[in-house]
Amino acid sequence: MDLLRLTDWPSEPPLDRRAALRRLAIAGVGLAAVGCTPMRVVLHLYPEDFDESPELTRLILAAFVTAVIPGADAHEPHLTRALTDPAFPLARCAEYLAADLCKRSAGQFGTARFDALDTAQRTEVIKAGLAEGGTTARIYGGAIFLTQIAYYAGIYEDTRGCPLIGWEGRYQFRGIAATTYTNPQRFLARTVSADGNPA
Repeated sequence: MDLLRLTDWPSEPPLDRRAALRRLAIAGVGLAAVGCTPMRVVLHLYPEDFDESPELTRLILAAFVTAVIPGADAHEPHLTRALTDPAFPLARCAEYLAADLCKRSAGQFGTARFDALDTAQRTEVIKAGLAEGGTTARIYGGAIFLTQIAYYAGIYEDTRGCPLIGWEGRYQFRGIAATTYTNPQRFLARTVSADGNPA
């Protein structure tokens, strides 16, 4: 069997100057973005798994939330909602944050699944993200702040409140017995007769 010669391959037309400059510019932006957090977020320079699998992102972000809010239940329905809510600018960074947590987890503890770490290890990974400075630290700090505000204030479940801090949420009628005294007569003044003497 004869090997194909180099000349047998279809050749592309030569690049003109403009196309060559465009390719160099794109390559330059890509190389610069590797070390630039905003560019990595905008250009989605992180594993595609996080864009294609919302469940994977949710699991990683749930592990993040339970690390920054000790005692939070990982199975609460709105646990990570603040981090992905389009009402907040941080939602654009949710997949990047999940990917970055996994990258740091692999670098520090040898496992690419941040959610597989124990709480102390997850805390160390988050501290490393905060210590990096720049945009990365702002993303981590913003995620922590937003998560704690949403969780403790119960912004997605105002009737439930936050059991961790003993807040019951908005007022709910709990029956007449919960809002009245069992013997209200003891709070009333003694009756008096027309001449002012006790009856």
